[in-house]
Amino acid sequence: MTKKIKPSKRPPDSIGGKTIDLSAYKVASGEMRPKPVAVKDLYLDPKNPRLADVLATKSQASILQAMEKNFELQPLIDSMLRNGFFWEEPMVAVREPLLERKNEIVLIVIEGNRRLAALKMIHSNAFGDAEARARLKKVPVIVRGQRAETLAFVGFRHITGIIPWEAAAKAQYALDLVRANYTIDEIAERIGDEGKDIERWVRTQSLIELAKAQGLREDDAAKSFFFSYLLTATDAPGTKRWLEMKSDDKRGIVEEVNQARLKKLWQWLYGSRSEEVSPAIPESRQIHKLNRIIAHPGAVKELEATGNFNRAFSQTKERGEYIVDRLTQIRDLLQDLSGYLSGLDGQELFGKRVEDLPFTTDAKREFIRIQKSIEEIKSKLTV
Repeated sequence: MTKKIKPSKRPPDSIGGKTIDLSAYKVASGEMRPKPVAVKDLYLDPKNPRLADVLATKSQASILQAMEKNFELQPLIDSMLRNGFFWEEPMVAVREPLLERKNEIVLIVIEGNRRLAALKMIHSNAFGDAEARARLKKVPVIVRGQRAETLAFVGFRHITGIIPWEAAAKAQYALDLVRANYTIDEIAERIGDEGKDIERWVRTQSLIELAKAQGLREDDAAKSFFFSYLLTATDAPGTKRWLEMKSDDKRGIVEEVNQARLKKLWQWLYGSRSEEVSPAIPESRQIHKLNRIIAHPGAVKELEATGNFNRAFSQTKERGEYIVDRLTQIRDLLQDLSGYLSGLDGQELFGKRVEDLPFTTDAKREFIRIQKSIEEIKSKLTV
């Protein structure tokens, strides 16, 4: 039997100005029915969690531009022009003041922002023929009394439901609820997700906000900014200790962090275009190695001093592991060289046989040195 969450006395939330109750709402049946609303009277949500990792101001024009660039609107535009708007999937909106319109009360879409952006694009750019656009002047909208009433539905739909958000949007949504004074367990119970996942999202998103406060930016990443990189890196207990992270025990929000070390971690993960720094890791599979480096003081010093990731990682290994790894690398190189030489057998380069070329003499000298090195290693390993 599902445990019911009893509303408790809480301070006003940071979203709608009223206490958020994530328990079921008793609403009149008529309120749940969609009604046709003109697209021109609907506004994109400046607080849309999907904008968490997208550069945009709070203006409608900026939000639309960001969504056009990042959210693949063209397939939606094509579908709507061909099929119209599916009334089986109404948008959900609330009446709220909009700063851009001097706090005029307008209908802000809470659920369906990507579809609304596609509709705005259709009408502003006169896509399709006049008849197709005419069918899309009004669309079905369910108007709720306040934003708080939509949170459980939106969270379930996009976190555990059929249209999942990307991780950064889930994290922003979870952080908003936690800041509205809800516990991790309460949120998890209502939206049907694991509390552990929500806790990780809240930790990472609050850490990103601390990074932004000290001037670190996602758009400055040397390659691409991936939310999952920071999430995975800070899963490791050693990395948390190294960052000197202090979090709220109940809410999971990171409240303090060593700023200098956060900047180092940020650049190791993402690099910096402005400072011409490349990421220390070439791909996500290397993050577990970075966590091992961070947990090893000597390896951290090596990475800080030289920027050489492989050399730093080698210092995290036990002696036996390091020796075996190095011997394996040597064997792989020798096998590659053997295969290459087999391909040259009997061939001519520049009109001469390979064995008659000048570089073969140098190669023989290097081979003799390698043989000596191998004998030294054998004697030390007593193989």
